[in-house]
Amino acid sequence: MSSVSGLDGKVALITGASGALGSAAVKVFSDAGATVCSCDMAGDVKIRVDVTDPAQATDAIQSAVNEHGKLDILLNVVGTWAPQPPVGEIDDATVDKLMAVNFSSVLNMSRAALPHMIANGWGRIVNIGAKQALQNTAGNSAYGAAKSAVIALTQSIADEAGGDGVTCNAVVPSVMDTPANRSGMPDADFSKWVKPGHVAETMAFLCTEAGGNINGATIPVWNRA
Repeated sequence: MSSVSGLDGKVALITGASGALGSAAVKVFSDAGATVCSCDMAGDVKIRVDVTDPAQATDAIQSAVNEHGKLDILLNVVGTWAPQPPVGEIDDATVDKLMAVNFSSVLNMSRAALPHMIANGWGRIVNIGAKQALQNTAGNSAYGAAKSAVIALTQSIADEAGGDGVTCNAVVPSVMDTPANRSGMPDADFSKWVKPGHVAETMAFLCTEAGGNINGATIPVWNRA
């Protein structure tokens, strides 16, 4: 059961809903009372969409509005990572994919959702950054750049739409405790990893009325030990 409540009557669209964080967000937001529209390219979701395609992103937002009469909350959860060689060796295909999935998806969904939220005078957009956007490392050039762009976009949306009752914030997790990460890093100390449900609850608080006092923020969610 989520520790966050107060989202009764709110309609939330969640991208990347079949992934570890996305599925955790679906549960947390549903438990908090929201009506959830789950979106992804695969899995048991309500809306199948490639969020890197602007037209499909617009259709997904409109589908949610058509079914529920409004859209209150957008969670841009979808993202991806791939191994990246040094900058002098990185190929265009890797850069393009990391930018499209991690940044263009957020832009596409946000610009489709904003007119509806602004018209209603209320909205919450929560984006997912990454620790590499704030403290980047070797081997993460394109990924870190894409997530840095998400932070910049978050701040622009917050400044542009805050006066219309719409907030936009970024939650920045470090390594999350998922089966895939455990498999890929079996020798790591899992106790220091962030639980997807904890990240989702941070996102949910930002979407409450109390969370409306936070706008344009970049919120780290990681164990600093």
